[in-house]
Amino acid sequence: MDIGTFIAAAVTAAATVAIAVFAIPTIQAYRKQVEIGQAQVSVGQKQQYNQLRPILYPVGGLGDIVDISSGIPHIKMGYQNKVIDGLHNIGVGPAFNIYGIIFGPPYKTNPPAPPHERYVVWNYPALAPGQQGEKITLQQFTNIKSDTTIAGFPLYVPDDVDHIGIIARFTLTYHDVFNRKHASIYDYQGQYGWMCRGHFNIESDIRELDQQTQGTRQAHLAWMNAGKTAQS
Repeated sequence: MDIGTFIAAAVTAAATVAIAVFAIPTIQAYRKQVEIGQAQVSVGQKQQYNQLRPILYPVGGLGDIVDISSGIPHIKMGYQNKVIDGLHNIGVGPAFNIYGIIFGPPYKTNPPAPPHERYVVWNYPALAPGQQGEKITLQQFTNIKSDTTIAGFPLYVPDDVDHIGIIARFTLTYHDVFNRKHASIYDYQGQYGWMCRGHFNIESDIRELDQQTQGTRQAHLAWMNAGKTAQS
């Protein structure tokens, strides 16, 4: 290699290194701009979600499933076709796929045992923002256990000092227009009525949790087998 070629190669190599050195800050700045842009998109989506978020609230009380004849209010379980007041969408977006479940406190055993009797609200009609729905005819099916948790809260009323006087817990799950899933949890105090425990984003709703139970899976399998037998 002659001296001219060597110098040209050296100059080219030096220029390449210089370009790379100067390009690094540019690449870093670009990446930073991308991160800022993604964060802004995330914030924008969250704001859009919040602008269309439903929030469900139980209207009125629990009607005649509350028994006060003994002087100590408690929930009467095991009755068919009991009717309570409906739900009110106090949020700013429509609510779909509405399910709810009511459990009482633990049984007075030693130690206290989680209850197994429940009332459920199954596929309640969709609610537009501000809409108050019709009264609810309670049902009793589903195989969800009362110690199942949603957003960290058990479905039944915990046996602790924070829940003295609470006679029922009403857990509601529903979807928004983006198909995100939400839960609203309320405790019913015998004297003061509903107390809100919070509103949460969740992974699985009440219907999905029920479908995951062994009892429901077995029932679906039996129903499918019966259908196949009837078609054969």
